[in-house]
Amino acid sequence: MDKKSSLSRRSFMYSSAACVAGTLALKPWLGIASAAEIDGIKRQLYSSIKDGLPAKPIELPLPWRSIADTFDSYIMQSSNHVLIHRPDGSPCFVSALEGKTDGGLTTFGPILLGKIIRNDDVSELIPSFAGYFNEEAGIFLDGVDADLCEYWYLMNINALAAGIIRSKLSGDPKWVGRVRSSCERLIALAQQIKYDFNDQGYNFKEHRPFTKQDIYRQPDAIAGYSYLMLFAHEFLGDEKFADEARTAIARYQSFQHNPWYEIPSGAMGSLAAARLSTLDPSVDLHKVLGFVLDPQLGLMHTGTWGGKEVNGLMSGFSTEPPDQVYSMESMVVLPYVLPVLRYRPEYANDIGKYALNALSNMRWFYSNYLPADLQDRPELSSAFPYERLSKSEKGHSPYATGDYDSHRSVYGGAYALWLGEIVMPTTDKYILQIDISKTDFLAGKRFPTHLYYNPWDGKIEVIMNVGSGRTDIYDLSTHRFVREGIRGSIPISLDANSSKVLVTIPSGKKRSITKGVLYFDDIAVDYSAQ
Repeated sequence: MDKKSSLSRRSFMYSSAACVAGTLALKPWLGIASAAEIDGIKRQLYSSIKDGLPAKPIELPLPWRSIADTFDSYIMQSSNHVLIHRPDGSPCFVSALEGKTDGGLTTFGPILLGKIIRNDDVSELIPSFAGYFNEEAGIFLDGVDADLCEYWYLMNINALAAGIIRSKLSGDPKWVGRVRSSCERLIALAQQIKYDFNDQGYNFKEHRPFTKQDIYRQPDAIAGYSYLMLFAHEFLGDEKFADEARTAIARYQSFQHNPWYEIPSGAMGSLAAARLSTLDPSVDLHKVLGFVLDPQLGLMHTGTWGGKEVNGLMSGFSTEPPDQVYSMESMVVLPYVLPVLRYRPEYANDIGKYALNALSNMRWFYSNYLPADLQDRPELSSAFPYERLSKSEKGHSPYATGDYDSHRSVYGGAYALWLGEIVMPTTDKYILQIDISKTDFLAGKRFPTHLYYNPWDGKIEVIMNVGSGRTDIYDLSTHRFVREGIRGSIPISLDANSSKVLVTIPSGKKRSITKGVLYFDDIAVDYSAQ
């Protein structure tokens, strides 16, 4: 079925008058033991992900900090009508450049969290954030006064809300209480449906799941649920959330075939699996990450369209027509997949290669990188990505266009705010300094941790600046220090087609190993310390 005949991708397929805008055997939670202490179980040996991606893209990585600054400047000017106001006067954002109404937490969330990551002043936006918490249902929903939600939206927006609260509002009991309430409501929902999310969504007013048509069933939401439960455990400490996280990831990895419906859940599930695998080696991170970097099912695209590489770009819903990729789906994966390396650095080459391809080829969503005849609204602001890129449309390949009545995506482009803080250039045009710690919302305190991926067939040296204070550099890939007590700029040597995952730690921190985890003071650094 061609979903173009359906409602907008940002609209619920099941409308409401109130909505205005086979499993693995489970083991006990292993938080009290390290992987090395679990008798008879060994973590699966690393093997590379079969993703079909080239080591190096043709195009250069985009200047993400510049893209983020341009996006932020445009949306915060009220005269541009992206920042609008609800009837009560509170600010919100439209979901697309041509939109007129509140784009929901799907739009507000990545903008607010992106601005928090940028260290922007968000005091005027925080009160509006509260409007998306449904007091009666006890959970964050996508629209003010909404009472139902599709499952992928539900997991996505509650992950955004959780990240916002842990990053900015963790000292406020009321906001922390909203995280607890939302996660406890999700537990009740999951237990009611026996952890089978093979429906479209949930009606909180009627207390039941709903499905308009079979093509909208969303079984992969269990992966997003696992992430949210693990987040609640790490943030709030309750063991019941840890048990739910493990139950969910076991069910997700037991799928014989990729259950993908919408990518945010799978991306979140990858980070949950990485963290859980440091505690329970039966968690199959390779399989879970493979669900995300899956070129066979049509989720992640490879190859060229009209001579332009689309390697690393992501499809929208699994039920949409093939040969289409979307900006939001292509942008949202990295913030959740990059922190996988804090827990499992052996996947650095896989994730580094994917990241470099995606960060380069996302250019085709932006009008200033495409000829005018390959896009349908070149006159609109280049600050926003097109929502969709088609392999062939209107006699052109590729062709950048919109979705239903919109063309430029605010809710997708918002993730540029995140990427602008994560991705930095180095002295080599194809080697990036990628921060894998900034979007690890599972963790509380963490030291800056960066991925360097060398796609060249020869050894390359780049420069790393650690600042003016004395700093130690710890290599997660080799589990050892590479430099200690250094200041300023230093060379980093990368072998051909290799990666490094480096943690920068102020010198003088007390070192200790507890249950296989290396700590500096009370901050965990290496989850497989040797």
